[in-house]
Order: sequence, then C-alpha cells, then structure tokens
Amino acid sequence: TILLITHYMDEAVQADRVIVMDKGNIKLDGKPKEVFRNIDEIKKYGLDVPQVTELAQELIKEGLKLPPDIIDIKELVDILCQ
Repeated sequence: TILLITHYMDEAVQADRVIVMDKGNIKLDGKPKEVFRNIDEIKKYGLDVPQVTELAQELIKEGLKLPPDIIDIKELVDILCQ
C-alpha cells in the first residue's frame, strides 16, 4: 500500500482511490472518476480538478455530449475523435 498526499489533482487521478479531507474530516472518498465529477464541491474545499476535467466540463457547457467524468487527456481525445 502506498499513501500519496498531494494538492496536484493531475497526479491524484492516477490513484486507485482519492480522499478529500477538510479540517481533518473526510468530505469525498472514492475512485478518481467518482470524486472528480464533483467539481463544485471540490472547489468548495479550495482544491482544483484536473485540467482536462475542467476543459471537458466547459465543452459540455458549450453543448458537446461528453461523459461528466473525464479525468485524462487520452480519454478526452479518444471521445472527441469518434
């Protein structure tokens, strides 16, 4: 078991499990795809989401039909190239 503590969400997406804590309390806990789809909640705790996740959300707002849980560049590129 490896425990990695980071504020870099682009690193956190590579984990099997992500836990978001605030003042010693667990606020979010799950697989990266589950946790990072909660963009507003993550930002409420002063954290960022992976850049590609934020980009995907902006594309969704512009009308593209994309899944709400994109967390890596390859995944986004594959979906856009279909």
